[in-house]
Amino acid sequence: MQLSGKYIFKYLITLFATTYFFYIIPSSWIEQLTAGSSVFLLRFFNFNSNWLFEEGITYLTLEGQRMVSVIIIRECTALNVIGIMIGLILPLKVGLYQKTKGMVFSVVTLFLLNIPRIVLTLYLTAYDVAPFTLLDNRNLETFHYPISFLFGVIGVIFVTLSLNRWIIPELGETLIDFVNYFQIKLCNYNTS
Repeated sequence: MQLSGKYIFKYLITLFATTYFFYIIPSSWIEQLTAGSSVFLLRFFNFNSNWLFEEGITYLTLEGQRMVSVIIIRECTALNVIGIMIGLILPLKVGLYQKTKGMVFSVVTLFLLNIPRIVLTLYLTAYDVAPFTLLDNRNLETFHYPISFLFGVIGVIFVTLSLNRWIIPELGETLIDFVNYFQIKLCNYNTS
């Protein structure tokens, strides 16, 4: 598929507008849903965990060898990543049914992948688990960033490849065409 400059402009405007929308919408509802889902999973495995929403703040705790208490904020919910995925799907030249299927798949999958990320981070912080016991001064941040990075990268790749394979093959074609378009423009710019 050959992309026009006009289509690319409209695509990018839609992507940025959607991403921005998901960045500014109120998030306390999904913060609570994330905390509640995390507690559900922890309790399913017989861990003592609770969550609380008080004065607009969502708290999540896990009692282990150490008590871990965190505040669930927008960035903990996958809401921003969901916004990006929806922004990538909305401007595609496919039918409404395919877009809706792709968006629902993205939202559900990213949300569900996010819960084990939170649970694993809390668990490793609350309990001494080998080989992490070799690390001095372990705390929440010791596990938070590496686990978040891994889950984020793997999750986005998994969702994108799944969408491309089973729901919206046009997503992969469009993303590849974007790269080709800008590569050609850059080569033309460098040779002139």
